[in-house]
Amino acid sequence: MFESDFCEHSVTKKKEGSYLFKIGAIVVLSLVFVLAFFFVVLPMVGFTVGILVFAGVCALLWYLSRYTQIEYEYSISGGYMDFASVYVNQYRKEKVSVDLKKDARKIAPFNGNFDGLSVNHVLDMRSSASTRASYYIVYEDDKVQKAVLFEATKKSVNTLFHQVPSIVTRSNELPEE
Repeated sequence: MFESDFCEHSVTKKKEGSYLFKIGAIVVLSLVFVLAFFFVVLPMVGFTVGILVFAGVCALLWYLSRYTQIEYEYSISGGYMDFASVYVNQYRKEKVSVDLKKDARKIAPFNGNFDGLSVNHVLDMRSSASTRASYYIVYEDDKVQKAVLFEATKKSVNTLFHQVPSIVTRSNELPEE
């Protein structure tokens, strides 16, 4: 295996914009529920039913708390580029695996559009919408063109270029690692 046949990179989603709003909304709703529970629900429905409601809401909040820290992982190996999300450093969810030689159509820096390609579905796996290292990969899945936005490094773009040079556009403004 050559050095340029494998590359792995990960970024942590920054808490900004709508993502920060969602986290804040969960915290505020949790506080409102706790206050409403002890002063309204518990006196109205009784202790037993109140405890069941409280346990259900706690389980829901625990489930939602898994999405407060998200890390995106990208790996290139064996002609495939794989994308995954890791939640709270515990739960890993594979998102997309793109066969670079068969399904990929274009890999290029993202500047707000897909350079004339019609894309039906976009998966954003960047740490922030304002990152300078944004790249996209357009691929075909069941005769539908889809795209994934990701953060690239010089090493990852060089690895992609080594695998499929005809569809990769390089940029000079990428971080080393």
